[in-house]
Amino acid sequence: MFIENIKQIYTNLTAAVNQILSSLFNDGVQISADKMSLMMAGFASLILLTCLLIWFWLRKRSLKNKAPQELSGRDKEKRLAQLEKERAKELELQIKQEEKLQQEKQAVQIAKTEEREKGLQEQIASMEEERRNQQVLEREIEKEAEIEEQPEKADSFIERLRNGVDKTRAHILNNLSEAVLGKKEIDEDLLDDLEEVLIGSDIGPETTQRILESITEKVERKELTNPQVLQKEIQLEIEKIMSKTYHVLGTSERKPLILLFVGVNGVGKTTTIGKIAAQYRQQGKKVLMGAGDTFRAAAIDQLEEWSKRADCDIVQKDPGSDPSAVMYETVQKGLDEDYDVVICDTAGRLHTKKNLMEELKKMIRVIRKLIPDAPHEVLLVLDATTGQNAIFQTREFLEAADLTGLVITKLDGTSKGGVVIGIVNEFDIPVRYIGIGEQVEDLRPFDAKQFTESLFA
Repeated sequence: MFIENIKQIYTNLTAAVNQILSSLFNDGVQISADKMSLMMAGFASLILLTCLLIWFWLRKRSLKNKAPQELSGRDKEKRLAQLEKERAKELELQIKQEEKLQQEKQAVQIAKTEEREKGLQEQIASMEEERRNQQVLEREIEKEAEIEEQPEKADSFIERLRNGVDKTRAHILNNLSEAVLGKKEIDEDLLDDLEEVLIGSDIGPETTQRILESITEKVERKELTNPQVLQKEIQLEIEKIMSKTYHVLGTSERKPLILLFVGVNGVGKTTTIGKIAAQYRQQGKKVLMGAGDTFRAAAIDQLEEWSKRADCDIVQKDPGSDPSAVMYETVQKGLDEDYDVVICDTAGRLHTKKNLMEELKKMIRVIRKLIPDAPHEVLLVLDATTGQNAIFQTREFLEAADLTGLVITKLDGTSKGGVVIGIVNEFDIPVRYIGIGEQVEDLRPFDAKQFTESLFA
């Protein structure tokens, strides 16, 4: 407040001096003794006030810089109070900074702990998944090793095929024999019994109707009258249905030859790929596998094991990778490194999951970016033991891919092998391979005549 008053007086005096000087110079009159005295007094006051201001400022600065022990009286009290206030503010600020720093440290520690726990949980889950997959792979390898250790029988493939379809053959022939037993003519009752036998053999209603129409036409033309030859007629009709063929491209026409295998889980798709790869290697072909089933680590491990056994190369990525990326890399490697055959595995998807079917379509589009007419074969692997469900699978996979052929597995373990006949007749898709055992040579190119003779031998 004191400083403000001094400043105000200083301002007023300065204004008064300026006014007097201005009046003197403007009026052009001679300065009287009174005016001169007044002016000198103003100057003296102005100089005095200026000195007082400077002295007060210097003193205040000196007091501020002095330690309390250098002061006395009221100045000392004020200085001590000011220092106490400053210390209190600094202490409060320091406490707040310490609290903030502690909170930040705690937040970092909590985040690290959570990250560590998450990493441990993921590691435990990964180890558990790897352990389960390893157990599955070990069981499969042990099973295949046991089979390989068995001495190879001297039976021909036709004999093994006959033995393989023994259950299906017994189911069909026994029911046929019962239907025609004691019959002396082919009438409506016999045809009804025959229809029941064929449908019960998983051949399917559409194929059964085709066989019955052929028999009925021959009966009406008097070309067929003896019930005892019905078995032969059915055999001939089935052979006609199964004799669907198409030109199979070889490595001389397409190089690399791209084969894409599809099918649901558990049908033996990966094992089939391994066997076919081994057969191509036996022919001296350079073979590359693509592990497109990235959803199961066990599938990748199993295909890798087959690549070693078949002595061929493989493209694989970590489980969970994009299957289309695996397809692209595999086909690109097949082109760049001059492979004869590229065999692509796909996830064992359920035919009822539309999103997975869309993914299969995407994989095919990716392959065609590199080779427009590929894949050259799309083979659907079917498990004969599933019976009529194999028909539903075929219908669904046809919507996602242009199937060129079927691979029928596990015919040696079922009486439902007749479903193959129904599938070929209904969808007009030929059987390319047939599996009657676990060994490599038990997967063979399909022969309609051999198959039909084995069913009715």
